[in-house]
Amino acid sequence: MKPLASFWIFMMSMALPLSVGSISVQAQEAGHDNHEHEQAQEGETHNEDKSGEHDDHSEHEGHSEEEGHSDQESDHQDHGEDEGGHDEAGGGAHGEHEGHEEQSASVDPEMLRELGGEISVAGPGKVSQTVSLPGEVRLNKEAVAQVSPRYPAQIVDVSARIGDSVDAGDTLAVGESSQTLQRFPLKSLIRGTVIDRSATLGEQVQPTDAAFVVADLSTLWIDIALYPRQIGRVQKGQPVRITTAFGPEPVDTRIDYLDPMVSEQLRTGLARIYLDNASGQWRPGMFIEAEVTLAETEAEVVVPQTAVIEYQGRPVIFVRESDRWHPRAVTLGAKDRDHVVIRSGLTSGEEYVAKGGFTLKADLLKSEFESGHNH
Repeated sequence: MKPLASFWIFMMSMALPLSVGSISVQAQEAGHDNHEHEQAQEGETHNEDKSGEHDDHSEHEGHSEEEGHSDQESDHQDHGEDEGGHDEAGGGAHGEHEGHEEQSASVDPEMLRELGGEISVAGPGKVSQTVSLPGEVRLNKEAVAQVSPRYPAQIVDVSARIGDSVDAGDTLAVGESSQTLQRFPLKSLIRGTVIDRSATLGEQVQPTDAAFVVADLSTLWIDIALYPRQIGRVQKGQPVRITTAFGPEPVDTRIDYLDPMVSEQLRTGLARIYLDNASGQWRPGMFIEAEVTLAETEAEVVVPQTAVIEYQGRPVIFVRESDRWHPRAVTLGAKDRDHVVIRSGLTSGEEYVAKGGFTLKADLLKSEFESGHNH
């Protein structure tokens, strides 16, 4: 082979690998470009996917927030309803507590009467302004007689004793004249009771001596002491109630006499009552209390004091409403020993418990105790 031909063959053999390498490099570069393009497309796709996913996620989060907000509002509403229910329940309990004032008793009227209660209808009445004054039972000096001899004599016989009841004209003793030795009777001048005797058998008596004292105890005097401030207020004819701690039942009567004089020593006045003592229960020497009525007040609603009782710290009267008894709070006015004026809380014509309200109060307290125990 010629040298020139060999040279060209050598050059072609060297060029071929370079071409292949170039082609390979271009191919690699082209592949690389394609790979980057694909990566770019994949990146865009991935970004779009991620953007879509992000949008979906945002929508999901927005939906979650809305659902969460709705749930929270729902929970809040539910909570509000629960609180409202709680408030209503609490209000009901409070209402029940306030309802204690509206409690009532259902005791049957007949049973109440059997237990000693009394039922009345509210109406007008009077209360009295009174004053209590001390006094004493005394003999009626207009019904007392002393038995004495007409002249000096000696008692030769005695037939009457202290405490004996005698009639007018009865012989109480026999005396013998010291001058004539004639005997004569000592007779009672009135009908009454022998309350004193000084005559004894064989005793010498004078016309000035009271051999016997006979008193008509069917009538007595009650003398009432009037303090200075009462002298001008107590008048003849005013009602008076006489009582004593141990003795007869109280007596309602009137002032019969006012002494025009005032005691110089005590500076007190005197009011007197002529007391009927036909029963013989009152006795001279008893101390009494005189409740004198100075004035009377009329009102539309007056009830016995036994109708007013204390319940929950205030005065109440049990008033009938339908078939139950309600403790009605009342405002009290003027009162006397037995009655009191009702200014408010009870209307004329309403039926109420005049006596025996403590039975109904006990029934209410029992109900309150059982209610509290159940809670």
